[in-house]
Amino acid sequence: MEIVEQEVTRLDGIHEAIERYAVDRLRTIAKHEAYTKELEQERLNAVGWHEKNDLTEKLVEHGHHSPRKYLHEFTQQASPYFGILGIHDNDKRIGKKEYLIGNQTLMDGQRVAIVDWRKAEITGPFYEGYDIGEEYELTIRGVEREGVITRRDKVAISRKALTRIETPSEVYELRGGEWHKNGSACESTADTKERTEDHRMVDSIAALISPEQFRAITKQREGVVVINGAAGAGKTTVALHRLSFLMFDAPEKYRPERCIVLMFNRVLRDYVKQSSDTLLGPVRVDTYSAWSLTALAALGVHSLKTSFDDPFGAQKKSSLMPALLAKYVKETSKIEPVTDLWRFLMQEYVVSTLFQDSGETFRREAERKFEAKERVLSFSDISILLRLAQLRRPAGTVVLGALNAYDHIVVDEAQDLSSLELRTIVAATSPARSLTICADEKQQILSFLDSQGFSSVMAQLHSQGLEKENLTVSYRCPKEIVDLAAQVSGRKVDASRAHAGVVEFHATKTSTESMAKMRQLVEALVQAAPGSLTGVICKKKADIKALHAALAGVRGLHPEGEISFSPGVQVIHAHAIKGVEFSHVILYNPSSYDYRQTDPDRNLLYVAITRACKSLHIVHHQPLAKGLV
Repeated sequence: MEIVEQEVTRLDGIHEAIERYAVDRLRTIAKHEAYTKELEQERLNAVGWHEKNDLTEKLVEHGHHSPRKYLHEFTQQASPYFGILGIHDNDKRIGKKEYLIGNQTLMDGQRVAIVDWRKAEITGPFYEGYDIGEEYELTIRGVEREGVITRRDKVAISRKALTRIETPSEVYELRGGEWHKNGSACESTADTKERTEDHRMVDSIAALISPEQFRAITKQREGVVVINGAAGAGKTTVALHRLSFLMFDAPEKYRPERCIVLMFNRVLRDYVKQSSDTLLGPVRVDTYSAWSLTALAALGVHSLKTSFDDPFGAQKKSSLMPALLAKYVKETSKIEPVTDLWRFLMQEYVVSTLFQDSGETFRREAERKFEAKERVLSFSDISILLRLAQLRRPAGTVVLGALNAYDHIVVDEAQDLSSLELRTIVAATSPARSLTICADEKQQILSFLDSQGFSSVMAQLHSQGLEKENLTVSYRCPKEIVDLAAQVSGRKVDASRAHAGVVEFHATKTSTESMAKMRQLVEALVQAAPGSLTGVICKKKADIKALHAALAGVRGLHPEGEISFSPGVQVIHAHAIKGVEFSHVILYNPSSYDYRQTDPDRNLLYVAITRACKSLHIVHHQPLAKGLV
């Protein structure tokens, strides 16, 4: 196969270029550092202060040009590129040319060997869906370019070896040590993860970005961008790649140490955090709860103890809370922050607004904590305290990590944050208010959350120039799962790009039979695809231990309570799965008793169904929830 031979030879050449770059880089650094030592020795030996000052200036100037600042180590040796873009430019000085596209630029002397995917003015045609032979018009470095697309192929390189070539008409795959033409069709993210045996949000996903996703990622715009879309449309992928693009495209404006990614829960945080540093570098990835505590510390609030228990959590997350806080700050003077919190919650107008009936118990508890100078706070209290501490600072005050400071913030699953929590995040950005917000109100799963909160914050941001990006196509799930999810949610989704998959129902008579059936399914899935990750999802946390016991001894079973993205089997409850995905999902007993006809339960069921990339198995011994029947 000629194309295979050509690409193997090309990859060999790239490996040689990587080695040359590494040698040249170390040689240049060594030469620079040797001259630095020479200057330092000269300064040490100098007698007059004029000579010492001159040498000091030379050292400072020399340090500004350190090659460590611009000759970065090439870290993508195992998989240096994933795309090939061929052009025939009308400018004869350019003519026919092929660009290799990867996660990091590689220089071979003065020649660009690999183009970083974030160099949008060059890589745009690769992502924008041009057909072979189609004419293009581009502006590169201010120069108008015209020509014809001659090639737009994807390649898979694993452990430095070429394993797959995908052209618009043919697929070549390396299987069993031999190349085969017309292998499996377009590779999905699940296929990529199974092939690499890595089910995190890995950088190789950059090869699979769609045209609509690429346009959202490379939108050059300050302010707030809200990314909306159904499950599987790639909201989180777009948001993270957008931040990566912004930092690459305007590094002076978007500094990694001044950017942060806030995720819904620890599972989702770990899903992103464990990804390659190539995408986000040193950017902090954390949960809102963890960030809020560090933000309070930055504002001078220390020595707090936290508790998950709060009988008044729903009231404290009310969308009315921001207006109440604004009134309180306007009418009172600043005192010790935590005492200030309890004093606020004691106010008669606060109690009467939050409670339709008597809020006497709530008021008495706030008074008790005020008198005792209580330092134990629930996480609902934390968000109120943080916003209160922000509002107590003079307008325009900058506090790193807490107020008017971040160059850009990514907020994922924003529909499950209260209006007050969202406002603390907005206040933490710089005056440019640069944010990327991912949200889907059909996936709001917290029953105690005031649904008006998200809408009210979006309305406020809209007046400041908010822009929406709607991702309309679902890529993760097979058509069969998309159809079932639409039946549950009442939302129609564009499944035109969806691949074929499996949805099967397994009715049993008892929980014991359900668990036996579940084990049988898990063992079959693991045996058929050892590189896959199967998620066993239940509604109740209490079921996890029993399900784990029923799967004892199954190959690849992850330890109970440990979240891992390596191949195998993960038992997890539905509230912890937001944003993550599995090759296969087994939904354990989604009964009408557990998933009731409320918006949060319906949304939670929708979320559970749409975690599956290939197959969904529903095992039940009780009447199914409405929408699944």
